[in-house]
Amino acid sequence: MSEVSPTARTNKTIESMNKRQSFELRKLGDQMESELKSVREKNEKEIAKIKKDYEIQIQKEKSEADTKLNQLHGKYNKRIEEENQRYEKLLSDLKQSQTDQMSEKQMGHEEQIAKQELKHREYLEKARMKFEEEKAKLQA
Repeated sequence: MSEVSPTARTNKTIESMNKRQSFELRKLGDQMESELKSVREKNEKEIAKIKKDYEIQIQKEKSEADTKLNQLHGKYNKRIEEENQRYEKLLSDLKQSQTDQMSEKQMGHEEQIAKQELKHREYLEKARMKFEEEKAKLQA
């Protein structure tokens, strides 16, 4: 039988070790790639879940904000309506008060005019009577 030389044997051992290391490295690389893929998928699923939860939370807050905004609009519209009614009532009360004051002043003026006319009539009557007396004295 032929004997294998120690160099050939060492070369074969080295080659065999290289093949084994190469196989182990490929196997380890495949494992790492598989693990990386699963971690990436897991992260993508988690990100998708977080995005979905975030969108739901945003929609919920937007809905609550819209509800509050609508309530405020209703409240302020009601308040504006109440203030408008109060303004209209105040305006009508002021107009009525002014009309009443004008009526009172007009009545007061009419009374003063009537009194003044009465005084003038009395004065004219007295003057006529004096005239008549003087005339009667002169004729007598």
